[in-house]
Amino acid sequence: MQKYDLLIVGAGISGLSSAYHIKSENPDLNICVLDKGSTYAQGNTAKSAAAFRDVFTSETNYKLASSSISFYKDVQRKGFNLGMHFNGYLFLMDKDNLNSPAVRKLLNKVKSKIISREEISELGIRTNPDPDAASIMNLRNIEGGLVGENCGIMEPDLLASFYVTKLENMGVEFRFNTNVERLSIAPRNKLNFPGEPFIWQDKVIESVETSKGDVFADQFLLATDVWTNDLLRPLGIDAFTQPKKVQVFQVQSEEISKMMTRKVTGEEDLFPFTILPSPTIDLRPDPKSKMFWVSYVEGIGRGFSLEENPTADEDYYSNNLYTVLREYVPAFSNSRIRSSWAGFYSMNNMDGTYVFERHMNLSVVNGSSGSGIMKADAAGMVAAALFSGKQSTRLYGGLEINVADLGLSKRKVDQETLII
Repeated sequence: MQKYDLLIVGAGISGLSSAYHIKSENPDLNICVLDKGSTYAQGNTAKSAAAFRDVFTSETNYKLASSSISFYKDVQRKGFNLGMHFNGYLFLMDKDNLNSPAVRKLLNKVKSKIISREEISELGIRTNPDPDAASIMNLRNIEGGLVGENCGIMEPDLLASFYVTKLENMGVEFRFNTNVERLSIAPRNKLNFPGEPFIWQDKVIESVETSKGDVFADQFLLATDVWTNDLLRPLGIDAFTQPKKVQVFQVQSEEISKMMTRKVTGEEDLFPFTILPSPTIDLRPDPKSKMFWVSYVEGIGRGFSLEENPTADEDYYSNNLYTVLREYVPAFSNSRIRSSWAGFYSMNNMDGTYVFERHMNLSVVNGSSGSGIMKADAAGMVAAALFSGKQSTRLYGGLEINVADLGLSKRKVDQETLII
């Protein structure tokens, strides 16, 4: 029987970052990262729109994101290409949002600026949708835009490969094509009586039952995203998260290709990652294909359900997203879907950011709520502190965060007020 010091379940970006920082702090640990995929980052990490921003009014969100961005920036500066483009994050806003206290606070807090209606029009965006269409679809006129300048897009596979390369060099073992079916709980001190563990016994996770047999470890860490509930529920542990489907459509037209080189910030001629004012549809430029990735987080009317192999629905795009897009962005009028995919956000509906919890010898990293990549490195540092029993950790760049603030029993996460 092979037994590890630490078994990490999940080779997505949260699991990889957690493994990296735990191993960096504990080089003698025998660590294995296990995943049901054929290789790393094949779940929701691969299906992400892969944008990053530090534009958060929540101090917790700001610390996690800005620290991670600083780390990624230094990694790329040192020669490991992460596909980072600092093309900006553009929030298109109506008059009320543009003049809100949240925006004024952000302008004093992060590298950002306001752009005018005229500058937005030059990007190819219509600031005043057709009044009849606006009335029917609850569209808002665009008064201006908030641009986060320390923001942009990156390639999730390149980011994941950075961590994997480091982990392999540090001697971390990977097991792929191995599906975890159950966490096996046992008494810490076995009496070998039928019916153990009893309610009066201290309990631990002894092993995980997988499609390829049991795997044993002294410590376990779950970074299993939307599948965390399936593993914790049989133990009577609430993950406090729900899966929310996100569909992404790669859309092309001749006019969209021309829009790609229109910029608002940064050294490159590249369109910013853009969020429409209502509904808050995302436009993510893809400089390689000169297309937009269009995505939207499903809201009320679309249930919390989990599919093993989710697919994007072109009717959903045609009947929902396209009808809005053509009103705001005329370049979509003659566009075509070239590709599509779907994934899930592990939604923490309390405050929309990570949850770090420890139960027995089990650490849980969960609830990234769609911002896993942009906060992943800091999340890995918090996970390492949780694993080691530290009260706080100093993030990359010097910011400090209390581990308990991101737990459940003593949670202290300030609410995000930038709500478009």
